[in-house]
Amino acid sequence: MDALIKAIRCGTLIKGTGEPPIKNGVVVIEGSKITAVGVDAQIPSGAKVIDASGKTVMPGLIDTHVHLGMVETPRSQMVIEMLKAPISLLVLYAAKHAREMLEAGFTTCRDLGPTQYLQATPSLSLRKAIELGIVPGCRIMVAGVVSMSAGHYDMFRPSNWPRPTNEMVDGVWAVRKRVRELIRENVDLIKTCAGGGVAGEGEEIWWRNYTVEELQAIVDEAHAQRRKVAAHVYTAPLIKNALEAGIDTIEHGCFLDDEIIEMMLHKGTFLVPTLTVYSERNLMIRPDQPEYLRRKAREVIDASIVAFKKAHKAGIKIAMGTDLFIQYPPAPMFGDNAYELELYVRYGMSEMEAILTATKIAAEALGRDQLGTLEEEKLADIIIINGDPLKNIKILQDRENIRMVIRNGEIAVNKGL
Repeated sequence: MDALIKAIRCGTLIKGTGEPPIKNGVVVIEGSKITAVGVDAQIPSGAKVIDASGKTVMPGLIDTHVHLGMVETPRSQMVIEMLKAPISLLVLYAAKHAREMLEAGFTTCRDLGPTQYLQATPSLSLRKAIELGIVPGCRIMVAGVVSMSAGHYDMFRPSNWPRPTNEMVDGVWAVRKRVRELIRENVDLIKTCAGGGVAGEGEEIWWRNYTVEELQAIVDEAHAQRRKVAAHVYTAPLIKNALEAGIDTIEHGCFLDDEIIEMMLHKGTFLVPTLTVYSERNLMIRPDQPEYLRRKAREVIDASIVAFKKAHKAGIKIAMGTDLFIQYPPAPMFGDNAYELELYVRYGMSEMEAILTATKIAAEALGRDQLGTLEEEKLADIIIINGDPLKNIKILQDRENIRMVIRNGEIAVNKGL
């Protein structure tokens, strides 16, 4: 068990609030919470002092869009390998990926569901195991998935593949019931789809998934139990459906127009761009991939960059999310999540703005006000790193630079300072 009271002597302190960095600050931790922070913070007598005077100290990072329980296989074989894999194997993969994220400085993630078994139980079990200290890993916010027949999640599978009878739900009262069932299982949020996707062979990105009335029912039921709703969606008409229904976070959102931007600003909706999954390091447009995948990927790759630039310029709240699920080099792997931040800087953000998408703004998107910043009474999720990410955001991608990770006030990763 770690010392109850710890104090970190910082070289550079990035609070994650957007304030300028502080030189030679101090962060005091008592139990799981921060009790003092800044240049005037006093180190209590008897505290365990962590000397990070030559390092950068900043909030633990948050990835708001991952799929932890995925097999590690070439993309061309992914669908069939996922369908063949038992849930028990996928849970072990998820545990591995949660540990890799923690070691890379990500103390929290939002797991937006498996693509083959629409069951929340495996992720909920992993969430509990991490909380109990049975296995190491980042904090997990588990999504319960609500998907329609012939929707994005359904179309991952071959049409003749057997499906559990209660997995896909259609109609206003059916989706309400499904949300209630998932809340009974104690999911943290609801994930649904307002449109089709890239990965399924028999679907198109412009396919409507759920009517506005069905989406409104999902949102109403989730919000009644204080759960947020994330929606996978690409095209403008379907993004508008999601916004009209009151969706909290738009996942992907590659085809933004001026009307959508105004709606998002008015409603305070978050955009999760997931640029990683469309980047040059991804596998979707490689010659060895199926033609349907390459065709649809080409439709969204350039559009995703344009949408990101529009959203950033307009002041839409952007929360960092990678959509990591493909696990085969040269695609980004779990632990490479900070590559998303490099892309944000490449396409117009300052380094500080990029960091805020994975700290303060990400915590706001999750509805977790105890996370994301280094302030008094916040949970002590802290990373200590070599170098200055405000000068070079790429240093966050090198796990050797992540020297210490503190989660809930306890040292979870210690590579030596």
